[in-house]
Amino acid sequence: MPLNNLLTDIRRLEAEMGRFEVKFGVKSHDFHAAMLRGDLAEFDALDEYRMEFIEWLALYKTWLSLDEKYRQLIVRQPVAVQIRSNLELAYA
Repeated sequence: MPLNNLLTDIRRLEAEMGRFEVKFGVKSHDFHAAMLRGDLAEFDALDEYRMEFIEWLALYKTWLSLDEKYRQLIVRQPVAVQIRSNLELAYA
């Protein structure tokens, strides 16, 4: 996956996660950690939140996966090279 496409997907996921962060008042990272610790069990019986939490968790796990792919790609292609090639595409 080209780096530009990966960044677009990451930004889209961040925007979608942002809806949940605003609604529930916590960052996705903290929500994920609370889910792993089992801190949110009290919400399991509440269908309206359960479905949102499932969606939010899926978005965050996808974001983690894409962020890892980004980190692997950026190691192979130094930042300066990526910026230069991106600018060349923009002005071509």
